[in-house]
Amino acid sequence: MKILFGIMGFLIIDLYMNLIPQLFDLRQATPWLLYASLFLVLVHWVAKLTGLRGVGELGLTGHYGWKRNVRIGFLLGASAWAAMFGLLAASEALHIVGVRGATGAAAFLSKAFAVAFLGSLMNELVVRGYVFAHLKGKIGNGYLLLLAACLYAFDDIWLSGFRASQVLASIMLGLSLGFVLLRTNSIWMSAGISTGVSFVSSLLYGIPGHSDGKGLLVVADAGSGNLIDHAQSYTALMLLFIILLAFRRLRMNKAAIEQL
Repeated sequence: MKILFGIMGFLIIDLYMNLIPQLFDLRQATPWLLYASLFLVLVHWVAKLTGLRGVGELGLTGHYGWKRNVRIGFLLGASAWAAMFGLLAASEALHIVGVRGATGAAAFLSKAFAVAFLGSLMNELVVRGYVFAHLKGKIGNGYLLLLAACLYAFDDIWLSGFRASQVLASIMLGLSLGFVLLRTNSIWMSAGISTGVSFVSSLLYGIPGHSDGKGLLVVADAGSGNLIDHAQSYTALMLLFIILLAFRRLRMNKAAIEQL
């Protein structure tokens, strides 16, 4: 019965996160912030009703060094995706012809970062925080990482449709996000990585659900969708290797083990 409640809880918060933006116009700041605020309240009480202690047990805890974890995660994710787009542009697979005018640039950057950060935080609470809190110690960590990565990919399929290379990229990125959550016992570094990836992508393709598909950079030719997906797969794989090799040297701050 506890497992059933856990699954029902996951479906409730995941459906809220993914369906509400499709049912309502959230392009303005006020309704979007209301949506995000209600999500945090919903997740907290769903966690409590399914036997957890609230969002703190999902990894949303203000432990020592959490801001540093966000910063390092953001730098890793943003650097990896910026390097990928830079290489695509240098090879002329992606044609960036300029930058939009300074008018509104600051507002765009602020909004892009806020949406990327809050959206990443919400996704981390559902796909990794909630799942890890319920299953950590009950199944092997390898299975837990793979399960969370697959759920992450399924969310992408739901929102963007199925493309094998995109699914592979999502799974590779999901493994990185799950690994750092396991090692830090909080969602801050994984949310930072996801924020960096989303923020850099929004510079080219616009803020998801908040714009007309136009980013800060003027893209004359966005390149082949399959090529971009394959590039993201390789980049996500390289990011996973970098995190695995460099994690100890980064000396990331960890939350108390009982908080997750």
